[in-house]
Amino acid sequence: MSGAMTHRPIRIALLSASLELGGSERQMVNLAIRLPRDRFAVEFVLLVDHGPLAEVAAQADIPIHMLGWHRGDVPFGRLRRVGNVVRYVRLVRRRRYDIVDAWLFHAYVLGAFTRDIAGHPVLIAGRRSSSDFKSRFNLINRAFDRVAKRRADAIVANGEAVRADIAWREGLPCARIDVIRNGITPAVPMPADERARLRSMWGADSDSVVVGCVANYKAGKGLETLIEVTARLAADEPKIVTVLVGDGPRRAGLEAEIARRGLADRIILHGRAVDARALYGAFDIAVQVSVSEGLPNAVLEASAAGLPVVATDVGATREIVVHDESGRLVPPDDVDALTAQLAELARDSCLRHAMGDAGRQRVEKVFGIDRFVDETAALYERVWAEHGVRR
Repeated sequence: MSGAMTHRPIRIALLSASLELGGSERQMVNLAIRLPRDRFAVEFVLLVDHGPLAEVAAQADIPIHMLGWHRGDVPFGRLRRVGNVVRYVRLVRRRRYDIVDAWLFHAYVLGAFTRDIAGHPVLIAGRRSSSDFKSRFNLINRAFDRVAKRRADAIVANGEAVRADIAWREGLPCARIDVIRNGITPAVPMPADERARLRSMWGADSDSVVVGCVANYKAGKGLETLIEVTARLAADEPKIVTVLVGDGPRRAGLEAEIARRGLADRIILHGRAVDARALYGAFDIAVQVSVSEGLPNAVLEASAAGLPVVATDVGATREIVVHDESGRLVPPDDVDALTAQLAELARDSCLRHAMGDAGRQRVEKVFGIDRFVDETAALYERVWAEHGVRR
């Protein structure tokens, strides 16, 4: 590293809409807390509001700047509301950031179009999902996206499958896309009395098999499919109890469908959990049924907790779950396949334990939090040396 970089820490702005309870947001907070403070001075810049994870960042003395946008302002087509942009530019100029690390689409478009007047030398565009959502873009957003990609000094994907998807759908050379997989901390074993308490709260006894799904209650998460699967398994032994951890706009619809099918004792809407890792020890199987993903943090956390995982084979999920070794992969929206895999695992506790142990060992080896932080730190120092110091 050049002498110019050793005089002071590199100033990083992590730019996001909020710090809500999402996988990307949790990764951002874990990163900010663990980056060496003698090399990096990290701050959050949030467009909309704080979110529950902001308290975690604040407790670690990470500065947080909230711009107070309305949620309807976040789509870039509405950035004609110039006051929002002015507040952002003034903040960035005042804080004198060296790098803006913009996570997800709206953040990196904002960073790209304002970088010259905001005065920060380096822009990193984070990509934590597949690019299929861009097929619905209008002409304006397509143009914004093209310009933003050209102006980014680095583009980061959180899995090889995400990089391949970006290259295929958007025509970007793979060489332009860095892959830094998400990081996970080792799970803390759950005491037996806490496991019993949670399972009792969900109506599960010692003979029940609890299937846990951590996902926001929104479109694309496949929760209606999981309700159908649970209905098919309701008459089977052992008793299966499905617990949905999260919240979101589809909650009322899920409640109505569960009631219509008479499954209130089999499907539990646990609601939001600030840290879902505190629940995994009460599950027997983890399931993820999304129709689209990047590298899903919930699957990482489940594997780290030693749970077998049944998941849809989308995005970079197969980089976490090895089929027939640490879990089972099924096509999205395939009710028959999902039902068969859950039924087999529910009946075979030895298979569950073997897969869970294999998953925990793989995650510890491939997805460690120290590796995630080290690779991100190396990226920051590289792009700063290549683009920032020269300006």
